Amino acid sequence: MFSYKLPCGEFKTVTTMTEKTISFVPPVYEQRYCAAIQILMGCQDQIAKVVEFGCSEIRFFPLLRRIETIENIVLVDIDEALLRKYMNRIDPLVSDYINKRQSLLQVQVLQGNVADSSDELRDTDAVIALELIEHVYEDVLTKIPLNVFGFMQPKIAIFSTPNSDYNVIFTRFNPLLPNGFRHEDHKFEWTREEFKSWCMSIVQKYPNYMFDLMGVGDPPKGYESVGHVSQIAIFVRKDILKLELEHPLIRNVGTSSPYQLIHAVTYPFHVDTRSQEQRIWDDVKCELNNFKQCCKYQSEDDDCSDIHKLPIETLLSRIHRTGATREILGDILKKKSVQVKNEFVLIEDSDDDSVTDDADEQSFNEVQLSGEDEEFWDVN
Repeated sequence: MFSYKLPCGEFKTVTTMTEKTISFVPPVYEQRYCAAIQILMGCQDQIAKVVEFGCSEIRFFPLLRRIETIENIVLVDIDEALLRKYMNRIDPLVSDYINKRQSLLQVQVLQGNVADSSDELRDTDAVIALELIEHVYEDVLTKIPLNVFGFMQPKIAIFSTPNSDYNVIFTRFNPLLPNGFRHEDHKFEWTREEFKSWCMSIVQKYPNYMFDLMGVGDPPKGYESVGHVSQIAIFVRKDILKLELEHPLIRNVGTSSPYQLIHAVTYPFHVDTRSQEQRIWDDVKCELNNFKQCCKYQSEDDDCSDIHKLPIETLLSRIHRTGATREILGDILKKKSVQVKNEFVLIEDSDDDSVTDDADEQSFNEVQLSGEDEEFWDVN
């Protein structure tokens, strides 16, 4: 196992138990979604293709598609009728044509079995399976690790399932269903130890992976021993943790069962024709101007310095999506005559509120404004 912490910290949630009921704010399913998104955001630079098994009514997708680095999303479920009912939830909105993405996004809805290997699953970076495994029978459950960790070999995989230890809380208000579980379609519900045992068996068979456990849906005060409503396992491939792999990654060429394509869309996106240097410099100017404005508004001392200092490392972290390295950034700052001293970018506090270069000023000066030929067609 390894120790994992959510990139944005723990959730601010509220669990309230009265004599008649127990409630969660936000709802537990939203907490699951938020946890999965945070996990993916924490390694988004390494994730381009995501497969969600058990996508059901396609409710998680609207959050998933907001991660700009993801270029390919595959949504899989066994229920074809359900997929056809909700497949249009992947269609772009009007706003997606107005504010286009900065990169490609292709989305597929596929009917298939989580236990079956399929060519559509190759080259997957992340696997999501929220509240899925408790809905499958033993024969399918035993094949899931082979498909996910043997065939797909993603960089990260997230599984969640109900924690049956928590049922002692729920049964204070309502009995479990006749099958002994929370949901009529559940084939089992695991305790925390049973879920951990399942995870351990996976990393023992597939030693390229490590895992950690967390949960969502806090217990009420005084009942901390029951754990969370829903337990989550995060599997991470060792090379992502900068550890040596136990075995080299080998493309699985075994038999595969093709999934059925239900629906597919490609989102509109903006093609950036700027050079990398220009993209970096444009982002740098934006960050320097923002920093300058923040310093001016935050300062209440009339005798404050006329020079603002922005750490190079801070600037680099803010423009990381441009692909800038320390060396590239240093060369651009030198080329644009930006002052750098002792690992700080120096920004003068002048009356001019913006950071520009000669090329920017030249472009601006080329714009001729004249009121003589203005057509005031919208004025009575």
